[in-house]
Amino acid sequence: MSKVLIAGGGLAGLAAAAALGGGGFDVELFEARPFLGGRATSYPVPGGDETIDNCQHILLRCCVNLLDFYARLGVRERVRFYREVVFLEPGGRASVLRRGRLPAPFHFAGAFLQMKCLDAGDKLAIARGILAIRRERKRRKDLDNISMRDWLLQKRQTPRAIDRFWRQVLVSAVNEDLDSMAARHGFQVFWLGFLARADAYEMGIPSVPLAQLYGTEAWQRLPSVRMHLRAPVDAIDGGGFVVAGERRTADYYICALPFERLTAVGLPAPAFEHSPITGVHLWFDREVTTLPQATLLDRTMQWMFNKDGGRYLQLVVSASRDLTNVSRTCGSIFRACARLSCCALTL
Repeated sequence: MSKVLIAGGGLAGLAAAAALGGGGFDVELFEARPFLGGRATSYPVPGGDETIDNCQHILLRCCVNLLDFYARLGVRERVRFYREVVFLEPGGRASVLRRGRLPAPFHFAGAFLQMKCLDAGDKLAIARGILAIRRERKRRKDLDNISMRDWLLQKRQTPRAIDRFWRQVLVSAVNEDLDSMAARHGFQVFWLGFLARADAYEMGIPSVPLAQLYGTEAWQRLPSVRMHLRAPVDAIDGGGFVVAGERRTADYYICALPFERLTAVGLPAPAFEHSPITGVHLWFDREVTTLPQATLLDRTMQWMFNKDGGRYLQLVVSASRDLTNVSRTCGSIFRACARLSCCALTL
């Protein structure tokens, strides 16, 4: 049996371990932290008895690699899929996007025409943009060199169509601003998530804390995979991994470390930068919404997820560079105020 060593226990490292372990390889994974999942994990609330996700993570039915990973661990049934996407305006008016009976790519036609958050001009512009994606995705050669915003402006998208439709979908999916997002990536989101299959857009939300998806019980299905926590890889070179001063060798090696860690282990680091995402947790003393999830229009908060009967909400801001300097103290005060009062959901 060939042996594989993996550095890093985030989703990339875990997915590699599951695929290789299920394929007959002997796998050892080394993770510096005392838990798996990297940034896609959970933690206990200080001073409380709740376990909450670091930030809400979702998937679509078109995310076939992530679904394959969950299936290998036997936890796919712990992901609940929703067929409706609610667009919520300030004041509470809702527009619902759901597939109808027409085949893809026309399955949203009926619901799209009824969306109250867009006017006729917006809808016409969006329809023109969707048709252009179908037409240009394989023909146009400059999609890596122009931003998605530039492409949308080329296609005469209205400001409201950009803000209430294209940006809401794309920034949440790619975690990057339209100005910094290559048009090819925007095309991929809409082709795979909206056009290729009628059910591809359905949103999957884990029904348990993320850390439970990768827990010890799940890995018992793959006995050839062994996890080493609190075991940082100190160096990677032609002779293998160095872990706690001991050299580890194998037939194959996979480095799934964050790019900023590569220099520390002796590898060249690419010129990448992070695009932050912010999660806000709010607890109320009563139910404030019955919606399971919604995208919030014209707000800093882009998505709302109902985690516990409308009393605990998790809000998400993707590409949240403007919030990175907010102090933990401000966040704690915000959370305390949310616990003490109840307000209408117009965030």
